Amino acid sequence: MKKLAQILFSCLAVLVLGHTLSAQAPTAPRNRVIGAVTAVDAASGVLSIKTDAGDTYAVSVAPETKLLRLAPGERDLSKAQAIQIADISVGDRVLAQGPMKEGEKSLTAIRIIDMSQADIARKNQQEQADWQKRGTAGVVTMKDATASQVTLRLPSMAGDGELVKVNVTPKTVLKRYAPDSVKYADAKTSTLAELQKGDQIRVLGNKDEAGGAIEAEQIVSGSFVNVAATVTSVDAAGGVIVAKNIETGKPLNIKITPETNLRQMPQMGGMGAGMPGGMRPAGAPGGERPAGQGAAWSGGQGGAAGPGGPRRAGDLSHFMEMMPKIGVDGLKAGETIVVASSKSANPGEIKAITVLAGAEGLVAMAQRRAAQNGRSNSSEGPSMGMNLDVMSMVPMQ
Repeated sequence: MKKLAQILFSCLAVLVLGHTLSAQAPTAPRNRVIGAVTAVDAASGVLSIKTDAGDTYAVSVAPETKLLRLAPGERDLSKAQAIQIADISVGDRVLAQGPMKEGEKSLTAIRIIDMSQADIARKNQQEQADWQKRGTAGVVTMKDATASQVTLRLPSMAGDGELVKVNVTPKTVLKRYAPDSVKYADAKTSTLAELQKGDQIRVLGNKDEAGGAIEAEQIVSGSFVNVAATVTSVDAAGGVIVAKNIETGKPLNIKITPETNLRQMPQMGGMGAGMPGGMRPAGAPGGERPAGQGAAWSGGQGGAAGPGGPRRAGDLSHFMEMMPKIGVDGLKAGETIVVASSKSANPGEIKAITVLAGAEGLVAMAQRRAAQNGRSNSSEGPSMGMNLDVMSMVPMQ
């Protein structure tokens, strides 16, 4: 819900402040409050608005207050619809502008612009569906700043995944996740210069069938690491997992937050049992590649498809979506886990974005593949060549 608050209302703020108020505007300083409606008292004409910073303001609605409703994504105030205070509901996002006394958390509104909770939800669903349909996630393997192009390796459990080129244009919107966060609301405006080899990115755009590259409309990037560890103890109440890093043998404290995505992996049974449909990863012993699919099995979705079609070649991320979610209390001492987190200044403490439990078979397979390739870890970032594909596992909202 914060996504539209930070993107759409930033646009609204510029529009509102850029318009000249009517002659009725008071001479007192004008201020604005942006946040979610927590209470509506239509009889007394007062709204309670909680900002994203956690402060609550009382906003008074006078008879001369202009009340407008704007559709999410719309920037033209001339298209706003006049409403009454009774039309505003708890959960709506509003921008209120008017005089405010210094040191007081109250405002007498000259104008209120409302975006209804239902409209925001529909907009979020539409955007999420578009990302699922036309989104591609992978790890940056190369960047050509001169050509404004990056090359992605799509995630795969079957070894090195497919390579895809992404064209960046002046119209491409680039965002980068803040440290320890994969919330879109926390993402900051970014540039092509910030993209580095090993970054995970998610691209929205159609594939140019003639050139074979994705024409990027939006790119969201982040720097993440994957760590394989053995659980030592679990503090469910405190949300902390004490573990041992399998690669380094050193202790590791893993912080679990309400946003952490915890999944339980079924037993792989020779790397084939437990997978959807009883199938094995392509290239695994005894495994056969499904007809018509590329090197990376994706549970029914092939590799690159035509414009607008699915291009999720990441079998691991697709597999993870089918795994049951668990709570931190579902983890057991001695269990092998793979944790995805943003890079931390202290390697002994990380905040988990994704935790994959019961990952003994996956880690063993990654270790064998790393040994065959003569490397202990991937030059593209993931531990032992594993890539939990953080980007395609989180909603774009």
